[in-house]
Amino acid sequence: MFVEADLKREVAALGALLGDTRVRFRQGRTPYDSAQDLINVDLEIRDALSRPLSPELQLEVQRLTARLRAIDPR
Repeated sequence: MFVEADLKREVAALGALLGDTRVRFRQGRTPYDSAQDLINVDLEIRDALSRPLSPELQLEVQRLTARLRAIDPR
């Protein structure tokens, strides 16, 4: 079920996770060979975050969060 407040929280968490992953990559704590994957998911995240809130966006945010965690599981 779509709840706007939940989606806003998920979007904020995804943005924070992306920022943390970028920092970890610059510090060399994320493998360099994942650079292209990180670039691709970064572009997809920025595109998704520019769209209006919707149930479809919520699914996309969850999918992108999982992809980002797979790149840098910490």
